[in-house]
Amino acid sequence: MRNIAIVIALCVGAWYYFIGGRKLDEPLVRQYYEQEAHAILSRDPERLCKQLSSRAVVQDRTTVLGQSQDSTLNRAQACDAARESFKTFEVIGEAMGGILTIEYDYHLDSVELASDRKSAIVKGTSRLKMGEQAMQFASSFEQRIERELGQVRLVRSDQSTLVRLQGAGAMRQSDFFKK
Repeated sequence: MRNIAIVIALCVGAWYYFIGGRKLDEPLVRQYYEQEAHAILSRDPERLCKQLSSRAVVQDRTTVLGQSQDSTLNRAQACDAARESFKTFEVIGEAMGGILTIEYDYHLDSVELASDRKSAIVKGTSRLKMGEQAMQFASSFEQRIERELGQVRLVRSDQSTLVRLQGAGAMRQSDFFKK
């Protein structure tokens, strides 16, 4: 019994040393955003949700056709919003007569690691284009990410998103801000 306890303690110690206790560095931060981009391009809201801390707070100001709406979401609400967004993308694709192409790119303007290297403040921009130019989301963000149980997770996001609509009736403003 004592040997089993020692083996378990060694396994936990090894996990913490090699994975869980690893400090945050710029390559890990960049990897986080690469994984986020892959989840978006794969239309996988569950993978996006896994990148959010249980303490996540997402503040967003979305502007469509000159009208802005502010929102503050916790982790569960942000996950629901991601799921709903991907469903909306699917509906728009069907309304446009087929498969909706999605393009996503991002740029990290700055990565400021905390002195203890457990967190980072990241400033950047992203752009999501749907159906070539039918709909475009241009965002600027400041996000705090942290190491949490061996994973890099989003803790806070302050972002501003501008939505551009083009084409004949691709989406009305009232459709976008449905409650």
